[in-house]
Amino acid sequence: MNQGLEGIRVVEVGGAFAMPLAGMLMGSWGADVIHVEPPKRGDLQRHLLAAGMAGWAKPHDVNYIWEHVDRNKKSLTVNLKSAEGQEIIHNLVKKADVFLNNLRPYEMEKFNLGYATLAALNSRIVYANLTGYGQRGPEKNVGGYDSVAFWARSGVMDLMHEKDNPPNISRPAYGDSITSHSLLAGVMAALFIRERTGQGQEVEVSLFNTATFALGTDISGCLISGEDSIRPSRQTMGNPIRNIYPTSDNRWIMLGMTNSQHYWPGFCSAAERPDLEDHPKFANQEARSENASELVSMLEEIFLKKTYAQWTDILSRNKLIWSPVKTPLEVTQDEQAIANDFFVEWDHPTYGKIKLLNNPIKLSETPAENRCKAPELGEHTGQILEELGYSQEQITRMREEGII
Repeated sequence: MNQGLEGIRVVEVGGAFAMPLAGMLMGSWGADVIHVEPPKRGDLQRHLLAAGMAGWAKPHDVNYIWEHVDRNKKSLTVNLKSAEGQEIIHNLVKKADVFLNNLRPYEMEKFNLGYATLAALNSRIVYANLTGYGQRGPEKNVGGYDSVAFWARSGVMDLMHEKDNPPNISRPAYGDSITSHSLLAGVMAALFIRERTGQGQEVEVSLFNTATFALGTDISGCLISGEDSIRPSRQTMGNPIRNIYPTSDNRWIMLGMTNSQHYWPGFCSAAERPDLEDHPKFANQEARSENASELVSMLEEIFLKKTYAQWTDILSRNKLIWSPVKTPLEVTQDEQAIANDFFVEWDHPTYGKIKLLNNPIKLSETPAENRCKAPELGEHTGQILEELGYSQEQITRMREEGII
């Protein structure tokens, strides 16, 4: 199989989700990705599932979180607090193409791994840094996971709930997953530019910045108007056929007909309420918006008369824009997802046949593949150091001293 990134070496320093996900995706296209972990304890990711993710998941024999984020990589254990440990990273960078990290500015200085330091060793290095809040400003050294830096700080959390209800807590790594694509895009752009100029550069991405871009429609409106975003209630949605409705068996249907006038006649037919089509209160978008509360209540009564399965069948037979509100388990059985290779079955050397999420970016000539399982802690430390020219005596001594 054509591996488009074969020959590209990536060094990862850090953990969590967003930064390592970008490395995992690069690894699926053939890049040689080295994940640097602290000796003995390793990456926190290794232990999250066993601890039940603080109530967000059930422990399982298959460490699917570790496989999702860190497959297609090698593991190198290095104590970054030691001078010899920092020297190991420097030696790696001399022969690397990409340095991925989620170090804060003070950590870059503390571990002697800032951009200027590494670029002096290798002018072609693409140095990609991911932080919670960015490299400048009063909070540049503040830690930030996606729940706070992406979800809460950006305004996303404030908009994602009904007025009288508390904000919804984000799902694990939701913002991380989005931000990983920003990081990946920056790295790939920098690599492409390097092919033209011969010069590497620094790529800067933050959870906070990516979230504001993801909320671009709302943030742009605030920038222009100086007013806060509107948070409509489901009960008074200005376009009642772009709204969610409950079924008789406590499931939900999402209607997504943004161009409501085009779809209104067909929806009235599907709902078996042709009388609503030309009703003076609902005949056009302006009238439906003016009488939204009344119409939403009417539609809710209509949807509550049938089950989820019945509505799925009815709406499937009409050319409308809608979706059943599915559970994550149902998504794994979704015919459309399966047809488009969202998931891949893989014969894991430890767990046997398992299914994993595939790389969501599909390239026709260089398809992604699972090249190897997520590594054991320090599994490749000796091999990598030997390739860098370290002797067995040096490797043994550094192990004994806790440097690796």
